Amino acid sequence: MNKTIKNVLLWVAVLPASLVSMMLSFGLWRILHNLTAARYIDTNSWLNIFFIEIMSNLIAGAVFVFIGYKIAPNNQKNTAIVLTALLLLVGGSSLFIVNFMSKEYFSNTGIIAGLFGSIACCISIYKGEFDKKE
Repeated sequence: MNKTIKNVLLWVAVLPASLVSMMLSFGLWRILHNLTAARYIDTNSWLNIFFIEIMSNLIAGAVFVFIGYKIAPNNQKNTAIVLTALLLLVGGSSLFIVNFMSKEYFSNTGIIAGLFGSIACCISIYKGEFDKKE
């Protein structure tokens, strides 16, 4: 396959693959939690809320940025910054919708956790923690 065509296909796949991996990681964390710890923790406890709401969104935000970073053929660090900015934009609009239109204030924790996960992953990428070591 021609290298130019491969690069174009990779760039086209960055956003859809990031979104799909974000949804899969979100669901996978919830399934793993239900299979393991959910049997032993009260469903109304703060520990359960932490493990389900906060951790699943934190992981999903980080996976969104990381998968886009790994798929991008070049300018990977800039891609991570753009994906983080995109998630911040969508998360900011979601905060507006949640707070002023639906009055569902508890959803703020999940949104903020997802934004924090994406920012933390972007900072790690920008510092070079995921670069290949020789």
